[in-house]
Amino acid sequence: MLLALFSLLAEVGIASGPRSFERVTRHVVPPTLRSSPRARSGVQCHNHHVGVSTVLESAGEGCGKVFRTDDHAIADLFLRDRRGDIQQASEKLREAVEWRKTFGDIPIPEHLYREEESETGKCALHHKLDRDGRAVIIVRVDRHVINDFPLESSKALCVATIEKALEQLDQRGEISVIFNLNGFGLRNADFAFAKFLVKTLYKYYPQRLGAAYMVDAPLLFQGPWKIVKPWLRRYASLVTFLPSNKVSGLFDDPVDAPTL
Repeated sequence: MLLALFSLLAEVGIASGPRSFERVTRHVVPPTLRSSPRARSGVQCHNHHVGVSTVLESAGEGCGKVFRTDDHAIADLFLRDRRGDIQQASEKLREAVEWRKTFGDIPIPEHLYREEESETGKCALHHKLDRDGRAVIIVRVDRHVINDFPLESSKALCVATIEKALEQLDQRGEISVIFNLNGFGLRNADFAFAKFLVKTLYKYYPQRLGAAYMVDAPLLFQGPWKIVKPWLRRYASLVTFLPSNKVSGLFDDPVDAPTL
């Protein structure tokens, strides 16, 4: 009898040590006692809800208005960005609110950026959403020439355009940015502004960038890209290089695509 029992235990793995025991217990636990994905998700959602409330309490009432959304939505975005770390999300959101105050009123007053810079068309909001429902910003990189305008003016124009894009979306909507690199030259390789743009999207508008497209990138762009790419960190995975004849595929209807 004992010999038969040991043979059975060895067959299922208990006799070979603790790890085998874990395998056996997982095998024999009745399905009704296992935590289902729905049950685990419920716990996570409950914790996330508590986290959102805590982040919101830390940041203060009205913090969502600064970023064109409601308070709970902005707390949710920052908490997701910090992968549920309440302290990090609270600190990041408070910092973002203080940063946005440096640009003054909502929307950003037009006197903070040069009218003639806006008229260059270097940075503009497209009139149609892309196929994924994202607001689309078109950047004509060849029209951004280093030192043509004060850096502070370019920064204000950048943030104003992002905010206009967010106005087209729901409270957790995303934007996509199409960088038209036709005519790119070293005079357009403005690393100071590029660093500001990356920091703005990463620190102050987390979870808002859904995609970035580098269109018709010339060989000359490889050098600057090697410098900028590490700054993007995980956002680098959102970048796609494509030719201009593929841009129409980013929209449900090709006629909605911008003319580059």
